[in-house]
Amino acid sequence: MADRILVPFSGDGSGECEVTWGQRNILRMMQLAGEAVMIGGTVPLEEGTTVEHIVHLLAFIVERNQSLRTRYRIREDGEPMQVLSSSGEVALDIVDIGPDEDAAEAAEKVRAGYEHGPFDIETDWPVKMAVIRRGEELLYFAAMYPHIAIDGLGFEALVGDLANLDRETGEHLAPREGMQPFDLARQQQTATALRQSAASVAYWEKMVRQVSGSRFDTEYEPCDPQWWDLVFDSKAMYLAATCIAARTGANTGSILLAAHAVGLAKVSGKSPSAIRTFVSNRFRPGLRETVTPLLASCLCVIDVADTDFDTVALQAWQAQLKAGKFAYFDPRDLLAMFERVAAERGEEVDLLCYFNDLRRASAAVRPGPLPTPEEIEAALPLTTLTWGPHTDVPDAQTFMELNPVPDTVNFMLRVDTEKVTPEEQELIVREMERILVAAAFDPACPTGISAGAALSASGAPAQAQ
Repeated sequence: MADRILVPFSGDGSGECEVTWGQRNILRMMQLAGEAVMIGGTVPLEEGTTVEHIVHLLAFIVERNQSLRTRYRIREDGEPMQVLSSSGEVALDIVDIGPDEDAAEAAEKVRAGYEHGPFDIETDWPVKMAVIRRGEELLYFAAMYPHIAIDGLGFEALVGDLANLDRETGEHLAPREGMQPFDLARQQQTATALRQSAASVAYWEKMVRQVSGSRFDTEYEPCDPQWWDLVFDSKAMYLAATCIAARTGANTGSILLAAHAVGLAKVSGKSPSAIRTFVSNRFRPGLRETVTPLLASCLCVIDVADTDFDTVALQAWQAQLKAGKFAYFDPRDLLAMFERVAAERGEEVDLLCYFNDLRRASAAVRPGPLPTPEEIEAALPLTTLTWGPHTDVPDAQTFMELNPVPDTVNFMLRVDTEKVTPEEQELIVREMERILVAAAFDPACPTGISAGAALSASGAPAQAQ
């Protein structure tokens, strides 16, 4: 059984405005995926939490963050507009469970329903929230937000701001920090921001002209479902990356990006590897605490052929530094450049390989003495590879995400099986581990990739159906 409470809110600002660059990116992503892309989760509630506490929380976050009371209108010319409301009512669902029902399972069911349920950008508020109740006791909390309202670091900013809520009274204890989306959209139309966008697109064009039109020349009969995930966990990679970081000065994220470039080249037979890496953009003035999508990607072009891995790691590090500078742009400018270059070359350039490092504190190298060869060798049998889930929701050709798991390298690799078979998918991650372990104590370790040599996938078949 479920009840619904309508929670009133009242915040500053109202009206219509152009969308921000980040909102425009997510709108396009939603269009390609055919559904809203959501972020959120479930958490157990501390003993003594009341419905009133959650009502205060919901009103607080909506009132403080314009992105959570913004809906969207598509003009007759196809251009999206953000529509901000200063007041309204947002729903809080109360889900009652029986004495034998598991609260965590109930919360997950609600969360999944929010994630995959309908979301209308023109009429729905961009927050879906519920509590799981048994009798009078609140046990679990579930909340999901569409990515058009918030990204991962924006979510952290939202949670951090809860320290400014008196949950007993609902009082706001301090002013809200961070630029609001209306102000950001206006700032992104200034001459300074437009120069930044032009410089970013010019850098992208320089990188695009260095790579072939396609990442993979092969085309397979896709699996059913078409997009496959695997999760790879390797302490040996973590230890090896620590050694390489100490020797080269590159950070572990760049080292893992370099290893991924080698793995992709092993399967595609192409160097340089072209990988889009994500940048938070929150180091820019006024954006650290902003609750709106700011994440964007920039192209890293990494030549792995006929060279050693240390050189590739430093290449990846330099590419990521430049990515941080040139990942701030109007998506319309970027798409126009793609179209122009495609017309000149007579082929579209697909850039659908992505790399996203979600680690922060766990990305730091471990303190103390460097690992020994014996330590790395002993860690190799601990490596695990887990398949699934798989989906038919359209996605990239390859998408790697590094997870924030301490003392190991843990990542998800998703592939489009029309371009990369599950066997090749496994080969990519095994090759990443191989090259890192081989290079851990060898600054001259060759990548094993030759220029112009098309390398075929080999190795054990994937153990997933």
